[in-house]
Amino acid sequence: MSDRHREIEADPYYIVINADREYLAGAADPNGRFSARAVITRLDGKPVYRNFLQYQLEVGAWFDELQDALGDAEVRARTAINDGFPDL
Repeated sequence: MSDRHREIEADPYYIVINADREYLAGAADPNGRFSARAVITRLDGKPVYRNFLQYQLEVGAWFDELQDALGDAEVRARTAINDGFPDL
């Protein structure tokens, strides 16, 4: 499993987080900052929100450190769960 991937069981939910690295075309070091997105499903396979089997959080802010980007996505996912999956 990649260090840019995290899976979290938050019963009854399952959170999958994936981070991306910014690509800086033409730079001496083309690798830039990190950002992450999350997908929330249910452990029992039931719909997460209304009739949707997944609730997706788009890419968040950019961070210099990978762990900061992963942590941001986890916080946003847990906030969405606690807030009852608000319409995006």
